[in-house]
Amino acid sequence: MSTPDQVLSDFIDAWNAGQRPRTLEYRRRVPDGPDREQLADQITAWLELAPTPDYDAGARSAIRAEPAVAAVLAGADADAGLWPATVPRLRARAGLSIRDVAARLVERFSLGEAAVERTADYLQRLERGELEPSRVSRRLLDALGGLLGVPGSALADAGSFGRGFRPAAAGGTIFRAAPHAERWVAQDIEALSQAAMSPAPPELDELDRLFIGGPDA
Repeated sequence: MSTPDQVLSDFIDAWNAGQRPRTLEYRRRVPDGPDREQLADQITAWLELAPTPDYDAGARSAIRAEPAVAAVLAGADADAGLWPATVPRLRARAGLSIRDVAARLVERFSLGEAAVERTADYLQRLERGELEPSRVSRRLLDALGGLLGVPGSALADAGSFGRGFRPAAAGGTIFRAAPHAERWVAQDIEALSQAAMSPAPPELDELDRLFIGGPDA
């Protein structure tokens, strides 16, 4: 067996050469115990500052094709970030069905047994990426994370993943030509009047607030 410093040096050389070294394989070169843990910490610290190797086109294509990388790239374009890719896997790893998770959440928040079906429906929508992550309560993410073995903050980060990579939506006020001002002002007033006369949406109950009531609900 080698020393942690020797193995770290070999790992760095392989990384810089574009060989895509596997950290687990290098850790196994050191006996299990404090030395292996030291090596893991050293590799992690180095990777935080490591330069990107000069991969050729073939290597880049192979990296993009790997399932884990493909899921991350897909998540960058999805409104729900990495939830569709990660939450079902975390649930499967925990050995839980959607109904199991729903039942435990219902018990955790004292929602009553009748709420299990609706909770399961919300969870299915969450896993399909149909819920807006910014509207999901932090209380729910903390409880769900506890069931899945991850921090609630990690779930929040997974849901928001990719938003910083997207261009901002075209915004700003669109000004209309002055000769038509009276017409569009009248149209806007009519639209507001109709909205004011429309019945208010039903009030959210506790279950709705957890899934769509906002982070502070």
